[in-house]
Amino acid sequence: MGAFVNPRWLVGSAAVAAFLVVWQIVGANEIIRSDLVSYPTEIAASARELAASGELGANALATLREFAEGFAPAIVVGVLLGLGFALSKIVRNLFEPLFVAMYTAPLIAFVPLLVVWFGVGSTSKSVTTFLAAVVPIAINTTTGVRETQESWIRACRAFGATRAQIVAKAILPGALPVVMAGLRLAVGRAIVGVVAAEMYVSTLGVGRLIQTYSTAGRAAEIFVLVGVVAGFGFVCVGLLRVLENRLAPWRARA
Repeated sequence: MGAFVNPRWLVGSAAVAAFLVVWQIVGANEIIRSDLVSYPTEIAASARELAASGELGANALATLREFAEGFAPAIVVGVLLGLGFALSKIVRNLFEPLFVAMYTAPLIAFVPLLVVWFGVGSTSKSVTTFLAAVVPIAINTTTGVRETQESWIRACRAFGATRAQIVAKAILPGALPVVMAGLRLAVGRAIVGVVAAEMYVSTLGVGRLIQTYSTAGRAAEIFVLVGVVAGFGFVCVGLLRVLENRLAPWRARA
């Protein structure tokens, strides 16, 4: 039995359970104002109501669509730009300063402009997601390519590989772990970007619901929505780890 039980999971589960029990006692007995804090059983009831009404599902699907429409092209563009930054001095000199500035600038400050340019529909949220994700992907890809072992590249050249073959057979596999780390970072930034954009102006989405229930002071519903967003991020990061283990099995064995 002990071989199948991970002590880390046991400790973590016990800590979470203790936290929930304390939270339930504090909230249910109004030790702290329950309308501001809520508590697990009330949050669970609110989650059932939101799910049963269809409000949660419709808004979550809208956010998921906007996230996918922005994140998928960000992967392609970010990896290609990262390769360009690492392999071409011209591309690096032209675009890298702009990307560094974008990485340090608060993206939410540009949301009003994006709304003016692309409207209040889903396009402005997808563009926000794209801009939030593409920068860390490009920067990490650049770092990964630059850190690729030179011996791999020399071996490819020794066998007469073309430049495209060197990129496909040596550079990309060598950079893959760092690229995947960039994707995981990008997931968090993209989720924050799309939810924040929805909170600013939107007719549908989890961010809009958070804004609506925040204005109404509905703490239980806010906790439900924050939990949905956190759960989505957790699932995305987990899927990326699975993908990395499939694409780079040597990393999983290391």
